[in-house]
Amino acid sequence: MTRRWVAALAAGWMLVGCGGGGSLPDADRPGTGTPPDGNVGLPDTGPDDPNASTDSLWPLTVGSVWVYDIQDPVHGTFQKEVTVVDEREVPGMPGTRARLVHSRQDRVATGVLYEEYSYQTELPNGLVVRLREEDHRDGMLVRTTTWSPATVKSLARAPTALPWNYQSAVQEMTVLGDGSQEDSDPTYTWHVLEMNVTVNTKAGTFTNAVKIRRDKLNDAGEVKDGKERTYWLVPGVGKVREEGERTEELVRYDIKK
Repeated sequence: MTRRWVAALAAGWMLVGCGGGGSLPDADRPGTGTPPDGNVGLPDTGPDDPNASTDSLWPLTVGSVWVYDIQDPVHGTFQKEVTVVDEREVPGMPGTRARLVHSRQDRVATGVLYEEYSYQTELPNGLVVRLREEDHRDGMLVRTTTWSPATVKSLARAPTALPWNYQSAVQEMTVLGDGSQEDSDPTYTWHVLEMNVTVNTKAGTFTNAVKIRRDKLNDAGEVKDGKERTYWLVPGVGKVREEGERTEELVRYDIKK
């Protein structure tokens, strides 16, 4: 499978300290599987476009909080609370700043407190990428993951028209708590399936959701069994529902402006 490595801030990747560094995808040229001119069909949200929404599908405003009910086939039923903590320099990437997003999951069935610290940023082309993630179990760091280029986390803006598809291939480096290292090269495809979808959640009914599917591919370019995820994103609110490997439903939220 052909891979395109695009680095906007630095070429390649290297391990730095406990976790490693990476790079951002080019802000103007998206990944494989998009039109050759690099246009992903995302709207201009500037004042010259009166029909464009300035409400992000993935708000990263400091202090924003989301609470989800989770149904997981392994870890059972529990809640997840997600908070945008602040903006700071990404460890291992000097000069690169991103929003730190904290996720707390009290996994009742297994008796584990699981926490994620994720560094995320929105690119000018409307994609949200994740640069680094640190995973903790019961307060102990168990895994640090970085990507080169940074891996796509979500869309911040809906496309102007359908169909819309995007493919990204990344180099993934994982450093485990004992210092051992693992690496892989996953490929993901993103598809916007529908817009202005009505979805009912415990946090309310939303009539303007964008329905998105993310698939993880194998080396043959086929979707891996059980690795499909479907998201419902709402402008100004963010993710309100997720299905696939597990189910997440929004219970309440507080979005800061």
